[in-house]
Amino acid sequence: MFALSLALVAALAPAPPGVYFENDGKLAGWDYHYTQKQGTIRDVTSVKYKGTTSIESKQTYIGETGGYHSETIDRGAQSVGQDRYYGQAVFLPANWQFHNQNVTFQQWSPEDPEGPWLLMFVQNDEIRYGGSGGISGTVGKIKRGEWIRVVTRFKLEKDTGKFEVWINGERKVSRTQTVLPKTSKTMRWSSGIYATAWRNGKPAGQSTLSIFHDQHRIASSYALAEPANW
Repeated sequence: MFALSLALVAALAPAPPGVYFENDGKLAGWDYHYTQKQGTIRDVTSVKYKGTTSIESKQTYIGETGGYHSETIDRGAQSVGQDRYYGQAVFLPANWQFHNQNVTFQQWSPEDPEGPWLLMFVQNDEIRYGGSGGISGTVGKIKRGEWIRVVTRFKLEKDTGKFEVWINGERKVSRTQTVLPKTSKTMRWSSGIYATAWRNGKPAGQSTLSIFHDQHRIASSYALAEPANW
């Protein structure tokens, strides 16, 4: 009973100053979640980074073109002029087959009107990023069967904007340039799976894919967003 009470108190405790959103591996608490075709998204206890659950985002190819998303969404995550850090832990199953197709695990999109802007994805054995925002490149390697901590920074400004990415505590990308969503003053954060290549083609790897997610945070600093720190 005492342990249960402590868990309840922790669940109800407010986020610390400088934390704008946090989620410890549950669908509850996100603004929205959705799937397309035969995709699923659910809480699971079998694989977790911390706590009791993580979110499994899953998609299955069914021989049709079109979107293959299974995602959670935090709306209004950031406005132009703000500086935000996005942290989460990501897990690829041990049987994941590396291949040369983009499988997105998180993305940021302008909201009004909406549209793809910056996607972060697995391709071969690397984490890469790209989209319509004029920002693209490679972050670093990703391994199967273990949790990978990813923190991404956006400073939404013209000329002096910042885009930075850390993997497992090591900064891998640091760019200073115009970083602005083209069609909106705000952007949303989506986390899950988007089998991008299936929209118009067939899988190069497995026809059923799962990615697990835990310890999501949006914060004012790297230290607050880093999944290992909370």
